[in-house]
Amino acid sequence: MSARIALLSSVGIRRMGALLLLLIALGGWSLGRATADAAAAGVWTGTAEGIAVDNAEHESGETSVHSTANYQVELSFSFSVSPGGDVVGGGSGNYVDAHWHLSGVNEGKPFGCEPPVTGAPFKVEVSGHKSGHDVMLSLNIPEATETNQNYECGANFSGFATTSNLMSESLEVVGGNKLHLSGSAPTSEVLEETVGSHGDASEGSKEDVDIWTISVTPPASEDHERQPDQGGGGSCSLSLSHVLAKPSPGHAGKPIIVSFHISEPAKAVLLVAPLGAPPSTVVTRNVPKGHNELLWSGWLGKGPAAAGHYSLTVEAKACGKTRTHVVTVTTH
Repeated sequence: MSARIALLSSVGIRRMGALLLLLIALGGWSLGRATADAAAAGVWTGTAEGIAVDNAEHESGETSVHSTANYQVELSFSFSVSPGGDVVGGGSGNYVDAHWHLSGVNEGKPFGCEPPVTGAPFKVEVSGHKSGHDVMLSLNIPEATETNQNYECGANFSGFATTSNLMSESLEVVGGNKLHLSGSAPTSEVLEETVGSHGDASEGSKEDVDIWTISVTPPASEDHERQPDQGGGGSCSLSLSHVLAKPSPGHAGKPIIVSFHISEPAKAVLLVAPLGAPPSTVVTRNVPKGHNELLWSGWLGKGPAAAGHYSLTVEAKACGKTRTHVVTVTTH
């Protein structure tokens, strides 16, 4: 008998889909011409990185399924504030890494597969309101959509085509629509939420880990006077310090946050490698000066990284200079 199941339900169970590595340059987004007063107030700029790591197990009759998935998107956005205090802006986003792996037993035979999933670039909706020196910002990505076709995993196990908005839901779950910003200094926040459920074998169990880092620079900040890709040393004194990975020790295949302090706005890169092995770039972002965070999903290649020792390297480039710092993390 063929076991044919859809791993997405309409009652809230997250579809565990993923796409093959998709690296799409952020599409340009042009802010519409605002009023003269709004233009005089300047333009805020921001970037964000979101990761969702999902694990689920389910048993039904002669079928047992284990699903693990990793999704990652990057956002770039900008906005201005109208004379009435309304936030007016927008941006773009894209999927930069996501994978889905299924394994299990059906009718006494083992199976395993990596169903391909697609995700197109999408718009970032930016809204909110400024009151006094503070800004309440709302980020939403309703058009971020993941789709996969019917798939076959062997051992008479197959699955239906599904469509979901996992990363859109992830941003909402962590509170991306309720951001509190300073009107005079860069803001960098880490938003985290872990949701899990455990039942008997027939009900299954699942754990969804959502982590986002969001950085926003106001027009009043001197960060706007120098961009990360501007050449020349000038008066720039680039320093990289206070690099810390957490949790440490970590959990194999689960996200790790790397925080650091940078003295200038910079292009920051996070590279990960098992000790003694060549590193892989897992994220690249423009970040403001001050405290920032980069995320590693806990995956390397098409699956969760095995327990072991890993080198996490933060590389920062600005005004013709490069600074690096390495931390070692053990995962169990």
